[in-house]
Order: sequence, then C-alpha cells, then structure tokens
Amino acid sequence: MSTETIFHAPNPDHGQAAIIQIDTALESMRDSGFDLTAAAGEPIDNSIEAGANLIQVVTAFGSKKQSIDEIAFADNGRGIKTDILPQTLSLGFSTRYGQRGSLGRFGVGLKLAGLSLGRRIDVYTKLAGEDTIRHAHLDLDEICEGRQTHIKAHEAPGWPEAYDKVMRDSDGVPFESGTLVIYGKIDKLVSGGQYGTSMDEKLAELRTFIARAYRRFLDQGLVIRLNGNPITLLDPLFLLDNPRIIKRYPKQDVSGLVIDEEDIPIADGHSIHVTVTVAPLEFRWKSGEGGLRDRQGRDINEFQIPDSAGKISMLRNGREINYDIVPRLLPRGIDKIDRYIGIEVAFPAELDSYFQVRNVKRGAVPVDKLRSELRQSLDRTVRQARKEIRRHWFEVSTQELATSQPHRQATEAVTRADKIAPMGQAGKQLTEQQNEKILQELMEDLGVSEDEEQAQQFREQVEQNPFTLTDGNWPGKELFEIDHLNGKAIVRLNHRHLFIRDVYDRLKEVAKKGLNGSEPEELIALIRKTETALDMLFLAYAKAENMHVDPDQFDDLRSYWGQFTQTYLKELPTEE
Repeated sequence: MSTETIFHAPNPDHGQAAIIQIDTALESMRDSGFDLTAAAGEPIDNSIEAGANLIQVVTAFGSKKQSIDEIAFADNGRGIKTDILPQTLSLGFSTRYGQRGSLGRFGVGLKLAGLSLGRRIDVYTKLAGEDTIRHAHLDLDEICEGRQTHIKAHEAPGWPEAYDKVMRDSDGVPFESGTLVIYGKIDKLVSGGQYGTSMDEKLAELRTFIARAYRRFLDQGLVIRLNGNPITLLDPLFLLDNPRIIKRYPKQDVSGLVIDEEDIPIADGHSIHVTVTVAPLEFRWKSGEGGLRDRQGRDINEFQIPDSAGKISMLRNGREINYDIVPRLLPRGIDKIDRYIGIEVAFPAELDSYFQVRNVKRGAVPVDKLRSELRQSLDRTVRQARKEIRRHWFEVSTQELATSQPHRQATEAVTRADKIAPMGQAGKQLTEQQNEKILQELMEDLGVSEDEEQAQQFREQVEQNPFTLTDGNWPGKELFEIDHLNGKAIVRLNHRHLFIRDVYDRLKEVAKKGLNGSEPEELIALIRKTETALDMLFLAYAKAENMHVDPDQFDDLRSYWGQFTQTYLKELPTEE
C-alpha cells in the first residue's frame, strides 16, 4: 500500500480546492460511533497484535472524580518501527490494512477511537535492543490553529513521568520494548446531568467489556490491568476457567453445561461455530432467584447473569465485537429464563461481510440469509436449553414440597376427624420389614433418603398421621399413587399431570403469594379454569367407572369418598 499523500496543496488560481478540509473533517469524525469501551478496544487490539502479554490501562481523573481527563494504554509488545511511528496516527494507514487474519483491518481504529473521546493522541514507543524512546502526536487544537501540519516522530527524553511506572513489570524492571498510547484532552467523559453516568460506573462497564471481549486471550495468559487491578475473564458460556469462580468454589466443578455445538459452513471453506450452554447449576438452582444469588444465597452479581437475557456473543478471530440482542433469532422471542443461556457465534474475519462488520467493531449483525440459518440452528438448541433449566427447577421444587409439609393443614384436619372414624383395613397384612421397605423406596423416589434430617422428618410425619400427602413427579398418567401401610396411607401427587401442574399448583402458588402476586384478570381466569377442571375431574371419574362391565362394585367406594370428604371439610377452620 502506498503511503504517499494525494492531498497536495490546491492552487486556487486554477480553480482547485482541497479534497479534505482537514481541521473541520477531523472535528466531524469525532462522532464516529465509539464509546469508552469501543475506544479502549482499539489500542488493546494493537497491543495484542504487537505480541504483548501485559497491558495496563490507566485513567487520570479530573476534579472530584467528575471526569476522565486522560486514558493511557501501556504494553510490553514489540514496539513500533521508527519509520512506521508517524504513520500510526495517519488516518487510513495500517500495517494490516485489508488483512483479515488479525484483529485490525480498516486503518482508522486508533485515530477515530482516540479523537472520539478527546482532542489529542500521544504515542510513545521503544524497540527491543534500543535505548531510544520515540514519540509522535496528533492534536486537534494545534491543527485548527495551524501549528500542526504533519505528524512527526522524534526522540523523547523518556516515558512521561506520570506513566513511567506502568512501563515496568511487576518487579519494577523497565520493559525491554513496548508502546504507550495516551488519549488526552478528553472532553467526552464527564459525569452529571439527569441521565449522567458516574465515572465509577463507566469504569465498571469498561472492566466488564475487557473481561468479556478478550476472554479467550485472558484465558491463554494475557494480563490486562485497569488502574493497577488485574482483570479476570468473564465468559457468558461459563466454559473458560474464571479465577474468581474457582476461588469461591474450590471444591466444585462450576462450569456451564454444553447443550450443543455445531459448525455451519458459509462460503469459501469458512464456517461459523455456534455454541449454546446453560449456566452452572450453582447459579440457577431454583426459580425465582433471578441470577442474583447462588445455591447458598450468596451474591453473584459480578458474573453478569441477569444482563445476559437474549444476548448473543459474536466473536471475530477470538475477540468479541458484539454482545447484544439480535432481533428475530430466538424461538418465540426472548424469555426471562434466557438469562441462564449462553450463546456464542464465532467466525473468522474472512466472513466480515456476512456479519456487516463496521470499523468500530461493534453491532455485528448477520445478513438475512445467514440470520435464517442461525435462527434454524438456535431454534432447537435454545428450546432444549430452556427445557433443561425448567426440568431441574421442577425437580428441586418437587423435592422441597416433599419436605416442607405444604399439606399440613389438610393432613392435620384429617387426623382430627379420623380419631372417631373406623380404622382402615388396607396394608394390615404387611410385616414390619415390608412396611420399612415401602417407606425406604418412597423416600428414595422423593429424594430425601440421603438427607438424615429430611428422612427423619418424613418418618415422623408418617408415624403421627393416619394419612400423609406428599409430592412427586413421574411420566405416568396417574393423578396420584397410594401406598398403604398397616392402616395408614401415603398419597403422592403427580406434579407432571396436567390437572396438578396447571390447576392445583397454580392455585397453591396464588394462595402462597396472596393477591399481591397476581393481577385480578389472572385470578379470574384461574378460577374459571379451576371450575371447569373440577367438572372434568368428576366426569373423568365417571369415565373410569364406565370402563368396567360391573360399575356397581364401586358403590361403596363412592359412598366412602363422599362421606369422608364431607367429614374432613368440617374440620377446616370456618372463614369469618
């Protein structure tokens, strides 16, 4: 690529004009779509391309921490060659211009990124084996005043005093080589106003962006520090080792569950790699936590789970360039449960046109044809992920129901009424060993056999009451199952049955939360559905009898059922 300028001074006498009015053009370019995170990504990308394994980001605050006046990016990479240094601040120049095997490509990233935040960019660099530190700068004020007409490189007496410490390793030894980029005269990072964001919030956003966008590089040993504090990777798929998670859960495998991975061929032998995971069980143990607490109730805000709902991570050459909701990709739109689902689409830079990649490396959105293929791929896997999350929640809620005695009021009323009722006859022939075997099998089915406290609680419940109502779930068509133990009965409700799941459980939920938990319209709809469902329950019993040639054999059963229902209801407290 030629570096010779084509913007020669025009001759007004020959009716010529400048192709670019450089001062006003640069001012206009300041609104180029870069925010703090995108602007910070450009020098970090360059540092990675330069082979750095340590990158330090340092902010200099204004008065009362109401603004950021400077941001410096220091690395221990190869440095910039002397003849290239002035060109690095020239718009359109890049040693990797048009190349797709790297993070950069367009030749405008660093310049537009820096100018989008402030009015000056300084670049200092040192090559390995040399003692000289060289410096070049671009300053909009100097350009507007006519004091800067070219970008020049010159020797510097050393690193700027304010940043000398960040151009050293952890032992204080100066870098053998490296580069320091400073965004100066920043005027776009000020807090305040009705919708203003504090500097602490902006830095938190920057930390999160770096942790997620460069997670693959951090996982491979790259160290990035923000104001002296190392940044740990943030993986929305929970597949990479997060040091913070490992430290908190040293004896657990807290990693995501891969639902599916697949390569989708696109063009010229290139493919995109799609991965769908669900968050670790520790972070989605039961419904209602919102991704804010782990199984033990501890805060997990730092892992950004609530922020993930419906978002898709787009990785270009291993670097995330977009993390946002992509319309019309997920089945039936976005579900709240999607916060626990990680979706990653990784592609090589050769497929940039298929993702409409822009120079700011943000907003990657697949073109229509690719969107259609992605939607087809995600339809099955996202549904499967949602099903897996709800399946686990259902099992946990069923186990909790089995040990929380949610049916206490009913069983206590039945116990009172049964004191004067004739003793049941079923199961009287069973031996003590047979009773114990049935009890053990029941506790295993309910998931309480391995917990001594829960097992003892269940035993006491069975011993103290003639009838025990508990909860289970199985794929059969039964509404419930009954085990008879020497005159006692244990009834297990099947929470997979539609009547239990869609009517009984919803009524229990409303009763638990009260009126504040539901809208009046929802309550009325539930009452109407319950009324119809009870009618169907009676009709279904009639159909069950009708399946037998001699239904008269059930006369006593019907009589007993009606008799004891009435007796037990009388034991319930009278509503005032």
